[in-house]
Amino acid sequence: MAERSLVNRKIEVSRQLIRHLEVDRAPLLAAYWEFAPDKDRWILYLVPKSTELERELIATVSKIENTPPYRSVFSLSDVFVDARQIPKALAIGTYLESPEDWGRQFDTTFTGGHYFESVIVLYVAPELRKAHSAA
Repeated sequence: MAERSLVNRKIEVSRQLIRHLEVDRAPLLAAYWEFAPDKDRWILYLVPKSTELERELIATVSKIENTPPYRSVFSLSDVFVDARQIPKALAIGTYLESPEDWGRQFDTTFTGGHYFESVIVLYVAPELRKAHSAA
C-alpha cells in the first residue's frame, strides 16, 4: 500500500512538473514514465523538442527540480532529460489516440519501430497531437 502511494505521488508531482515546464515555455516534446527492466525501476523521461534544445530543457528542469515538492519526491535517478528519446516520443505520439490515453499504463507494445515494455505517458506536445489527428 505504501509503495502504491509513493507511485501515485510521483505521478502527481510529475504532472505538476510538466505544468511548470509548460508555464516556463520549456522545449518539451513529451514526458513519460517507462519501466526499465534492467534497472528494475521506473524512469521519468522528459524529451526535448530537438537535440539542439536538450541543454535548454536540462537547465530549466534542473532549476525547477531543486525546489519543493520535486526535491523531496524524486531521486536523482528518477528523472532524465534525453534527446535520444525523440524517435520514441514520436512513436508514442502516433500510437496514442487521444489525451484520454495519457496517464494510463500501456504494456508490451511495438509501434513506430519501437518496443515499449511499460509506459505511462503524461504529456505529448501539441504539434505531435496535431500530426496524429491529421493522419
